[in-house]
Amino acid sequence: MIKRFIPLLIFILVEIVLSIFVLFIETPILNILSYLVIVFAFIFSLFTLFKNYNYLITIGLFFTLLADLFLVVLGNEDLRAYGMFFFVFTQLSYGIYLIFNDRKHIVPSLIIRGAINILTIIIGLIVLKEKADPLSIFSIIYFANLISNIVVCFLNIKKLYFFLIALLLFLLCDLFVGFTTANGIYFTYEDGTFLYYLVNANFNFAWLFYIPSQTLIAITTYKVVLKINN
Repeated sequence: MIKRFIPLLIFILVEIVLSIFVLFIETPILNILSYLVIVFAFIFSLFTLFKNYNYLITIGLFFTLLADLFLVVLGNEDLRAYGMFFFVFTQLSYGIYLIFNDRKHIVPSLIIRGAINILTIIIGLIVLKEKADPLSIFSIIYFANLISNIVVCFLNIKKLYFFLIALLLFLLCDLFVGFTTANGIYFTYEDGTFLYYLVNANFNFAWLFYIPSQTLIAITTYKVVLKINN
């Protein structure tokens, strides 16, 4: 039984070490170290690829790798839309995973997804108006599917609570990234306001939430295997 935990403990240790460098140590290879967080999460998910629909989480992490290649490694503002495009498929993969793992709530989950997607897209386009562009449109669709996945988790929270925590951390990361990206492009935060200080803080809040979210998503696959083998 103890041997089953060794890969898990090694993975957690690697993610903790990487998080220390990403959050607290200035280094010229910060983007590479940040990207390695996602690389190791993807690799770890391969250990349980064919267990209990875990391949859908692996696919989601693969799309996350592609998204962060544009957003983190390349880091060019002109490539952000490509990153968000792949993030849409990340959440779609997780959505399918949730459907397969909770077949009793397929109908209500589909209704919830449809309603949230329609409302979010309509509200987003109304707010943005002429400022709408590929980046903002992909971001709205991505955000709608992330919220949908979070709400659907509550339909079977006893089984999906671990994945729910990961998605909530994902949401906190994305809110911070969204506020930061929108500043000066879609909105302007006045000096002295909470959002102004938040986006100008000398701390990487986005990765504070992002690292544990991706780590927990990967661990979700291994948690299921441990339960099956008990």
